[in-house]
Amino acid sequence: MMKIKVVCSLFFLLCFGNILAQDKASTALPMSAFTKGNTYISGGYGLINANFMLARTLEKSLMNGWDQVNFSKVPNIYAKGEYALSNHVGLGLNVATGGLIAHVAIDSVNNQNVRIAGDLTYRSWSALARINYHALNSEKWDLYLGVGVGFRMNTVKVTSNDPITDRWDFPVNLGIVERKIPNSIAIPSLGADLTMGLAYQLSPSVSLYTEAGIAKSALQAGLRVGF
Repeated sequence: MMKIKVVCSLFFLLCFGNILAQDKASTALPMSAFTKGNTYISGGYGLINANFMLARTLEKSLMNGWDQVNFSKVPNIYAKGEYALSNHVGLGLNVATGGLIAHVAIDSVNNQNVRIAGDLTYRSWSALARINYHALNSEKWDLYLGVGVGFRMNTVKVTSNDPITDRWDFPVNLGIVERKIPNSIAIPSLGADLTMGLAYQLSPSVSLYTEAGIAKSALQAGLRVGF
């Protein structure tokens, strides 16, 4: 009987020691770049403006009625929040804004004998619910695929040096507003994005990230902070 007690005591001591060793080993392991239970906040800048690229592509086919056309970019800015449901799945919110400005001139003059010119400013902002799948999640690297769906607001504003009218006859048929664009219109719509991202952990809480895909910009980059 005494021998059985000694064997049982040794057995429980060995089990308890093994549990403590496993717990110590697990706590010694470095945290992954994307860790379950953490919240991540990101801020980024669009490097390739998708609206600007589209406008340049359509310039010759849609804008022959304008005498001169020049484009300037409106910066694309991203702000994101994500909660790690697991080490591979995150759920969050993506807020983004961007656009472009078309500086145009028409081959005619106003009543003051000044050549008619003006700006067409397009801006959009969106708030998308987003889910990310973090396929490769190591100590330093985080490779993920994300898809977002939500609300998008598009605004078009026209300013010109023509003092006679508050509308300008642009040679572009936008459908719902015929050929004339009021000084400012807002068009709500469904928003979506689909991107692939890669983050590199600089410290336990700060990472660099970049994403490419279908969004306001074809490429974006910025910082991600986890806590």
